[in-house]
Amino acid sequence: MRQLLISRVPSNPVSFGLVCNFVAHYPPFDGYEFGLMAKTLRYQLEQQTHMVGSIDDAIVAYVGWIETSREIAEAWAINGGPLNPFPGGGATAVTVLATRSSSHILPLIKEAKLLNLDKSVFWKRDFIDSRGAVKRAVRKRDI
Repeated sequence: MRQLLISRVPSNPVSFGLVCNFVAHYPPFDGYEFGLMAKTLRYQLEQQTHMVGSIDDAIVAYVGWIETSREIAEAWAINGGPLNPFPGGGATAVTVLATRSSSHILPLIKEAKLLNLDKSVFWKRDFIDSRGAVKRAVRKRDI
């Protein structure tokens, strides 16, 4: 059985091109404006706020997030404001998740969580069908 390898890739033109090519094949990202997606993915590679799943040197999964403040993420979660980066903030917002197989999602998320143990996590899920978008959060308690 081929094993899923999860890692981060360096921020360089080759990695950027490979990630863009992979993500562009999956809804809803296949319908997004190119400039917006390129900016998002480039930022995640530069900030090292991503994980890539690969099998036999081929990308099969990608998750990317931004670091932000809990206040910004809370407002975004209720459609009360834009999602802006705030490096070193107390929250992360997952903005891109694309996989060839649903079996890659849990290992990818578990690995990403290890990098963000002390942060609340927010995400938005877009569905291919008519259900629309749903925003969710897992909030860390203040100590």
